Amino acid sequence: MKSLDITVALEGPEIKVKKKTGPSTRSGMAAVRFFIPIISFLVIWELAVKAGFIESSIFPSPSMIASRAVELLFSTGPSKGMLANNIMTSLYRALIAFVLSLIIAIPLGFALGISPKSYKWLSPILSVMLPLPAVAWTPILLVVFGQGDKTIIIVCFLGAFFPVLYATIQGVRSVNKQSVWVLRSMGGQHSQVFFKVLLPASLPILISGLKLGMAHSWRTLVAAEMLAALGAGLGYMIFAARSYMDVTTMFVGIAFLAIIGMAIEYGLFGTLEKMTIRKWHGRSKMGAGQ
Repeated sequence: MKSLDITVALEGPEIKVKKKTGPSTRSGMAAVRFFIPIISFLVIWELAVKAGFIESSIFPSPSMIASRAVELLFSTGPSKGMLANNIMTSLYRALIAFVLSLIIAIPLGFALGISPKSYKWLSPILSVMLPLPAVAWTPILLVVFGQGDKTIIIVCFLGAFFPVLYATIQGVRSVNKQSVWVLRSMGGQHSQVFFKVLLPASLPILISGLKLGMAHSWRTLVAAEMLAALGAGLGYMIFAARSYMDVTTMFVGIAFLAIIGMAIEYGLFGTLEKMTIRKWHGRSKMGAGQ
């Protein structure tokens, strides 16, 4: 009888321990993933200019733009404080216009969303006004009000108003009517219906409308400042630099428009989403700016 060598390997069960990551760690990783493509693009741009593939007099390198921005921010010469003043002026105009649009568009949007008859009558007007560029009103407003903050703020207001209004209406109309009926049948007041059903249920679409409205207003601001600003604003700075062929200053203005827009998108609206949509609906209804 042949002897068989049987080797028995006794192995204990593998225990995999997953390290739990805290909110701060996840936020840090998300920030890294977000900025990697941007940094990669800037590095490629910088190398292309250094290698001579891109003409620096037309497309200055990121380092040249950053150097010019520092100069405009901290210079003690004639341009002292110019960039900071232009940024604050543009922010003032855009935020005033956006707040005014919220004060008018959101209540009107809820009223039209609740009333099908009113929405039916005004829907054709919204269909005409929504795709109309707000900057198209600038020449008319220049004739009426002249150059200055009033014209710019009204143009930016129009840029934000219709997207916010339309999103509010659609958000309210998307609410499940059965939820309203249930609360009303249980004796719920109008205020309870609004705060417990209409507002939470319509908020995902509403915040998307706020993002779109602010983006429209911010883009419109640049064109309005180029046409109607008297002496300050990022749009004015970009347009004025054209007279001196100061391309680097133009790119500084463009860069800060992008940075401020991104800060508003992820700082303001991202925080609002975390405090409301993520809390009430979970991550399934979060938008792109989570």
